[in-house]
Amino acid sequence: MSHAGRQASAVDIYTLPWCPHCARAKALLAKRGLHYNEVDGSGQSDFRSRLRDLTGGATVPQIVINGTPVGGADRLARLDRMGLLQALARGETFPITHQQRRTSPTLLARWLVGRLRGRRDVAAFERRQVKLDHAGRIVET
Repeated sequence: MSHAGRQASAVDIYTLPWCPHCARAKALLAKRGLHYNEVDGSGQSDFRSRLRDLTGGATVPQIVINGTPVGGADRLARLDRMGLLQALARGETFPITHQQRRTSPTLLARWLVGRLRGRRDVAAFERRQVKLDHAGRIVET
């Protein structure tokens, strides 16, 4: 069944009805406005073996976006945090890259100390580039 409507889906999510991780993954997809096709494995004796053949994983949920297996709910959340989920769902070509700004307590402390000493060249954040290749590997530079 398709979530929220009649549009074609680039996202397939393989689930079981009692799985809290499945519910979390579906909630994240819905929050981002991504339509998905849910494949319920309950009552299918060969579901996990078919899932392993298709995605490489036998646990649920397993999520496939535009033919690329991305893993489970934790992996989906990581792709979202890194800014790669929407690009992957749009079907951008690999490698998918995203510029990210990151801050930390250490960077903020360095920035504050620098400002107190009159330095304007110390940043409170760092920039990094995140890449997702076709094999699903995430590389941070």
